Amino acid sequence: MSGIRAFVVREIRTMLPAMIFFLCLFHLIFLTRAVIANDFSLAAVRATVATVGALIVAKSILIVEKLPIAGLFPGKLVLNALWKALLFGVVTLLFRFLEELIPLVSKHESLATATAQLSEEVLWPQFWVFQLWFFGALFLYCLAWELVRLAGPEKVKAMLWGPTIRASER
Repeated sequence: MSGIRAFVVREIRTMLPAMIFFLCLFHLIFLTRAVIANDFSLAAVRATVATVGALIVAKSILIVEKLPIAGLFPGKLVLNALWKALLFGVVTLLFRFLEELIPLVSKHESLATATAQLSEEVLWPQFWVFQLWFFGALFLYCLAWELVRLAGPEKVKAMLWGPTIRASER
């Protein structure tokens, strides 16, 4: 049982930075969408969708990181970050289309009708602007991820928070 527990703890620790980053990002995106539409009626549903979305994206990032195509440019920080952002961006684009399609399926009670109505009922300029913001945030996340991977977590922590004093150094 302790092997399973150790695996779960390791997975959660690895997912935590991505989950926190995307949780904040998704909540900001949903808040912005609510302000633009002047519709605050589904706040609890949007918060749940943002939280679940952050968990899905964080786990998908970990899965993509394990693929052999994830590190095509070893040692090249910006190229690796762009490549990974592109990979994650394609996955999130599919999720965004599903996010727009699911309410239409419940409204029209048919996948075929909902798909036909997708082009008419979605505000495409708004959809693409949010997708661009999301891709930019993905790129920044991937850039930070690559920086930490190349420099090492301890060195990055020391650069951000200053050197830590260990008990043995006091």
